[in-house]
Amino acid sequence: MLSQSGSVGELELPSALSSSTRASLEQRARVEREELINDTMRLRWLSVLGAISWISFGFQDWIVVKFGGESSLEFFWGLRALGLVPITIVVWVFMRVRRLPRWSLTLMDIGIFTMAQMAMGLMCLEYGGITSRYITGVVIALVARGSALAAPWKRGLYLVGTPVLAFPAVLLVAAWFRPDIRAQFSDTKALSIFFQSLWVTVASLGICVWGGHGTWAVRRQLFEARSIGRYRLKHCIGRGGMGEVWEAYHAGLHRDVALKILRPDQDANPVAVRRFEQEVAAMSRLTHPNTVRVFDYGVTEDGIWYYAMELLNGQTLFELVRCEIRLTVPRALTIAHQVARALAEAHARGIVHRDIKPENIFITQAGDEPDFVKVLDFGIAKLVHDAENPSITRTGTIFGTPAYMSPEAARGEPMDARSDVYGVGALLYFMLAGHPPFPNLKPTEVIMAHAQRRVPPLAELAGLEVPASVDSLVMRCLEKPAERRFADAAALVAALAELLRDPANALASEPPPPPVLITL
Repeated sequence: MLSQSGSVGELELPSALSSSTRASLEQRARVEREELINDTMRLRWLSVLGAISWISFGFQDWIVVKFGGESSLEFFWGLRALGLVPITIVVWVFMRVRRLPRWSLTLMDIGIFTMAQMAMGLMCLEYGGITSRYITGVVIALVARGSALAAPWKRGLYLVGTPVLAFPAVLLVAAWFRPDIRAQFSDTKALSIFFQSLWVTVASLGICVWGGHGTWAVRRQLFEARSIGRYRLKHCIGRGGMGEVWEAYHAGLHRDVALKILRPDQDANPVAVRRFEQEVAAMSRLTHPNTVRVFDYGVTEDGIWYYAMELLNGQTLFELVRCEIRLTVPRALTIAHQVARALAEAHARGIVHRDIKPENIFITQAGDEPDFVKVLDFGIAKLVHDAENPSITRTGTIFGTPAYMSPEAARGEPMDARSDVYGVGALLYFMLAGHPPFPNLKPTEVIMAHAQRRVPPLAELAGLEVPASVDSLVMRCLEKPAERRFADAAALVAALAELLRDPANALASEPPPPPVLITL
């Protein structure tokens, strides 16, 4: 038997099941989890669009009152303000919660659209009754919901059909209490208009349910069939200029991984392929715990390049600092120390990262250890001991991200381990100050500033208190001449370790709060 618990179809499988049956049930549960994630994302953006539309149709209310003169604007706008409350709550929930249980998503889905249909019914009662032009709003809401519907027809029927029933129900109930509405139901002309509107609504309902079923069927086939080599793709979790990163499942390992693939439009580009191979070559040589681990790499029969790495829970350093504004000195030193340790192994193996920035530093949790660092993305790494391809690396080529770029990178000069040291210094500056060394400048101006201008010491920044020893280390990392910096990451590791041992910079007795975990 298959039982679902909690949020997303967790399996409880009897041990007597055969391996093939067990694999089939696990596959089904994974597909249903992916469908739930997809449905949540669709409704998230539909709820935002619905809130905007709900407000914008207030202009129609003004036209009705201004030129129709049969109602009061206070009624329509008051009803819209009242309806905006649950819509706003739904939008807030969708933006705050990444995954919802299926039952919770269904209740929110039916509830918000039922509320909208009931509001349309009340507006009809205020303006025109069963012949009101506000009946078109029912069809608009139905079509909007159908545009994001991907469900088998039975589920689609109650997802869309239940809210639609609310509209005529409001008018029928009102006929018991309002003589004018009851009289309209006795008027054959008014009744014919009402039934014509209902017929259009029911026809639209059928089209939406039929289209939603077709979309669901095609989507399920894609979820079940798409794969890269031995990995079945689940959903995309990131895109870059050269590749895409997907959450994927390896049936043999029984685990999810992060699968980076070369974008289809790049697989015929020899430079892109060479850089992708270089990234894999760099990362597969590294085993340090603070470097993301690579499990597998290769190319499929149809020419798709890929490599598989560990799937991480957490957030990037950029996201962490954006939430915290700036980090404490002990926390920043601890993170920088781990980054430097990962780079020390890379430098010892002749690899220069060349793109150290907050977006490439991932903060996760290892056991009970918070703020555990993983260094990502060796896409433009330089393998010092390998013969470089002149089509990829040329003198004068600028590598890296402007905000964290070393002076030699900004000038298009050769880069070595000291360039990564500069990057770690820029990271420390960002963590302690809450912004990179040269904020509020255009990219070209930032590049020129790194090449020519002195970085303002942390001690000169208003409202920031940093120990002199820490400020001195950061500024040494950010020296313009490379020979004035630490020779490599190993030397920087030793300096950071010494600062961490200093009582003035010691970690507080209570550990730092763990990062907000985000499942990628």
